[in-house]
Amino acid sequence: MIPTTGVAIRSEGRRRLPVGLRLTWRDVPLLMPYLYVLALGTAVFVLEPRLIDGPGAVDARFSLIVPLALVAFGQTLVIVTRGVDLSVGGLISMASALLATHLNESGPLLVLEALAVLAAGVVVGVLNGLLISRTRIQPFIVTLATWSIWGGVAYAILPIEGGKVSPGLISALTGPLLGIPKSVLAVALLFLVWIWLRPSRFVADLIAIGSDEDRARLLGVRIGLRKIEAYALCALLASLAALWVTAQTQAGAPSGGDQFILNSIAAVVLGGTSIFGGKGSAASSIAGAVAFLMIPDLVFTLNLTSFWSVFFQGFILIVAVTFNSLVQLRTRTA
Repeated sequence: MIPTTGVAIRSEGRRRLPVGLRLTWRDVPLLMPYLYVLALGTAVFVLEPRLIDGPGAVDARFSLIVPLALVAFGQTLVIVTRGVDLSVGGLISMASALLATHLNESGPLLVLEALAVLAAGVVVGVLNGLLISRTRIQPFIVTLATWSIWGGVAYAILPIEGGKVSPGLISALTGPLLGIPKSVLAVALLFLVWIWLRPSRFVADLIAIGSDEDRARLLGVRIGLRKIEAYALCALLASLAALWVTAQTQAGAPSGGDQFILNSIAAVVLGGTSIFGGKGSAASSIAGAVAFLMIPDLVFTLNLTSFWSVFFQGFILIVAVTFNSLVQLRTRTA
């Protein structure tokens, strides 16, 4: 969570920062993505204000942010437990293919079909969680396998990009609501969900598992159940991202979800979540997603080729990982 202003205090014997914020060095990585967004946003606005100035431009930017923010939110829950979910790519592709080929109703039937897609996502997540918690196979291996499976199903359903998306789905997830772009409202809602979820026992248990699984088990944390819940929520959010992407593009794509695998992990890392588990914030991961997607905008304003977008995304990711590692080292030695 974002720290509140006040007098700096000591926490567990760590040195306090020489500023007037109630935070420790351990919290600094979770604040960095907001600084990235501020710096990148200022640069883009100064160089090319049309990209982020006006309702149409804001909606266009946030429409790209929403699906990545959804997947990054779920990925945070998994990575906090020292896991990872690569299957989100195959799941999004499969859901997109289904939406563009088999789910073209309107009204109440459309709602039921959308709920069926979300339920299928939860089943996929539960399967991942069960395999990881019961077999003790590494999450990377399990989710790599399920990514391939669901990706293959997506190609069987829709061999090439296309299909037909229900106008009702497009209308429900695009355009304004009460004069505010639905994409902006979706991102705001994700922040509110994390504010509500962060103090819960569920998140506390996930952090405990990532910090020290054996100790968490001794403290009574139901390790298997919590991992299943984390992967189920991650898959549910990926399914929601599939609904959003399909409505925005108005077509299905059998490999459209693959881009979200590494991008979501990058957003989580930029958000300050430790890849070794035990520390993270979905709100900061959302900010990391915003920063990650603003880099191509900055490259565009500088009239550089697309190569530099990938280059700078990788460069900033390395800088963020290095900075987070140095902060972790400082907190251990302070």
